[in-house]
Amino acid sequence: MADRHTIEKLLEGERLSGKVTLFAKVTILPGDELPYHEHHGETEAYHILSGAGMYQDNDKTYPVQAGMTTFCEDGSGHAVSCAGEEPLVFLAMIQKKVE
Repeated sequence: MADRHTIEKLLEGERLSGKVTLFAKVTILPGDELPYHEHHGETEAYHILSGAGMYQDNDKTYPVQAGMTTFCEDGSGHAVSCAGEEPLVFLAMIQKKVE
């Protein structure tokens, strides 16, 4: 089955100043997910715009909905799935670790 999600990059390249590597709007259709993955040398934040989902932060899973923000620390992993009948839509930002 093909992926049922889209990643629309909102800003790219020089506009991100080299510290942010991704600033995008992500849409996950019902029944789909962004699978578990880890971040090394970077962090990632999601800000939920609409819909409902389940967010996995390492070994903890909890529901997310519009208005909530999640944060994945450097060296940690996460996943998110659409748990409702409407698409889960959120902003995603990946930032290089600042020393």
